[in-house]
Amino acid sequence: MICVPIVGSTMDRARKDLDACQKLADIIELRLDLIDGFDLPLLLKEAGKPCIVTNRCKKDGGQFAGTEEERVEILRRAIELGADYIDIETSTPGPLLKSILENKGGVKVILSHHDFTRTPDDLIPLYDLMNQMPADVLKIVTYASDINDNLTLFRLLARARKDEKQMIAFCMGEKGEISRILTVQQGGWLTFGSLATGQESAPGQITAATLKHIYRVNDLKLETKVYGVIGDPVSKSMGYLIHNKAFQETGWPHVYVPLLIQNVTRFFNAYEPYLGGLSVTMPHKEAIMKAMDRIDPAAERIGAVNTVVSEGDQWAGHNTDYSGALKALEPHGPLKDKNILIIGAGGTAKAIGQGVVDQGAKLTLTYNRNRDKAQELADHLQGKLISIRDVDQAAVDILINCSPVGMAPNTNDTPYPARLLKKELVVFDSVYNPMATRLLKDAQAAGCVTISGVELFVHQAAEQFELWTGKPAPIDLMRRVVEDKLAPQQ
Repeated sequence: MICVPIVGSTMDRARKDLDACQKLADIIELRLDLIDGFDLPLLLKEAGKPCIVTNRCKKDGGQFAGTEEERVEILRRAIELGADYIDIETSTPGPLLKSILENKGGVKVILSHHDFTRTPDDLIPLYDLMNQMPADVLKIVTYASDINDNLTLFRLLARARKDEKQMIAFCMGEKGEISRILTVQQGGWLTFGSLATGQESAPGQITAATLKHIYRVNDLKLETKVYGVIGDPVSKSMGYLIHNKAFQETGWPHVYVPLLIQNVTRFFNAYEPYLGGLSVTMPHKEAIMKAMDRIDPAAERIGAVNTVVSEGDQWAGHNTDYSGALKALEPHGPLKDKNILIIGAGGTAKAIGQGVVDQGAKLTLTYNRNRDKAQELADHLQGKLISIRDVDQAAVDILINCSPVGMAPNTNDTPYPARLLKKELVVFDSVYNPMATRLLKDAQAAGCVTISGVELFVHQAAEQFELWTGKPAPIDLMRRVVEDKLAPQQ
């Protein structure tokens, strides 16, 4: 189930939000501590869904400023009014907690424990203690300081499944997002989703629309495999949008999530049983190779993996930046003997450079500040190296920008002088946000053939999908998802 918290801050706002969440919520939480001047009978009457009444104090992450007796008295009132559920914290003074648990009538009680600073290594003793109390649902929520903390909550949910106990359990914070998405799949009773960005009731809360329509949390089964992007950062990645839509379109019954990690080996060893495949972004494209049983020859030549594929009981590493770039260039003729100038000497330049060299192109690379790093790549690819200040001296048939110059928010920057752009050039920008970079705009004005970074992004993602699923990728759908996301807001 998806629970949408109503967070106020006035009765008028709360009533409007109740109406707005009807198509998203399976159950609603009335956060009375966040609604000024709340009218509980009216809220319960207008909710239109089963309701949890919560009145949280500041030490438990809420805003109620009265005494504990006053706070609990409001929960008693909810019981009298016949609310479906009330939520009360384990931190509530013993006599008050006992009075609620022993006098709940027909109302079900959610017994909650929150830790806003960490995830203890073992939550089972806490669970056992809470399980001795006459509550209907147990709720344990912690803060994830490491992505592996989520596995502690998964183990807790496995115990609750075994005991046939209704349980709410997940981690807060950016590193806890995966547990918010997968908690229902792991047997959790519900997950919380905000009505909109900015209306979260706790850190790391995902919108209910994303949980319902992108991650499809209510449809995930225990056998669902996890696909996702590992990196640091991953918050800007659009992979979860395009891959989950592609999974949905093709009936692939799995889910794709962002995975913010620092230690690749520690993550992979812990999560391997849950995984179906991975996208890999910076800074982990080289480190992930150590965890692979097999590396595709192209990825081996590049020295970087951006795609992890399950092959039975083994893991294979691929590089679809390489093949994605070739697919994007393919409609514009063969690359053999073409003069290709690549701006940049990072991971993208390495993958695309290897691709065009393998096709017989003559490669020139540029450097700006770090000549030694660029020279190492030029030697590896057997290409020329020039300073970015000397690009006017290079023979160019195809210009490829593999630097971040021109990426949002610095959209007025360009890595290549407009005066050098000639009509016969093919200009390919690996930057995809914005879709029309300054370089591409200048190139179009000069009459050049242009290739957007969206084509690279979509083609590399489509090949990832095909490697994982063995099915043709719905590439037109994937392109539309990216373009819709990047389109300027009106």
